[in-house]
Amino acid sequence: MVRVEVENIVLNIATSTPIVILKDKKTGFILPIVIGLFEAQAILLILEKEDFPRPLTHDLLRSVIEKMNGKIKGLEIHSLKENTYYANLIIETGTGSILKVDCRPSDGIALALRVSAPIFASEDLMEPPDVVKYYAGKESMKASASDSPINQKEAEEFRKYLEQLNARDFWKKLKQDSQEP
Repeated sequence: MVRVEVENIVLNIATSTPIVILKDKKTGFILPIVIGLFEAQAILLILEKEDFPRPLTHDLLRSVIEKMNGKIKGLEIHSLKENTYYANLIIETGTGSILKVDCRPSDGIALALRVSAPIFASEDLMEPPDVVKYYAGKESMKASASDSPINQKEAEEFRKYLEQLNARDFWKKLKQDSQEP
């Protein structure tokens, strides 16, 4: 396992899906993971240090763990099976035992960021930064300079887009995109 940090969140223009980019600061290798829009928003809110008057879902789970005398110790993204990443949230109980709880990497990242816990990824999953793998096949392509992670302004624009997005418009756009040749 190598320690990684959230480099940024980018939007795949072709599919309109967010991708969280995790980066090993020592080697520069990355781990791009496709995530949902709501998970992207939850991660962006932490990266942008946004405060909310009421707890959001990941804040609630963090509070429940803490109220039960548990502590989130980290996240381990350990494998990729059938185009799905698998991760364990590492929790220390009040008695000192360690629990590994299966979770989606995006939820684990959102929780780990909320408590400043380290994020680790299996070395087998890491890719050179100039290669983007297609999930459906064995092809790969070189990334261009314009494929770099989004900057703060772009992240803010993406956050605003997510805030204005409603379910009806999302599904309508998704249906339109899937019908295009």
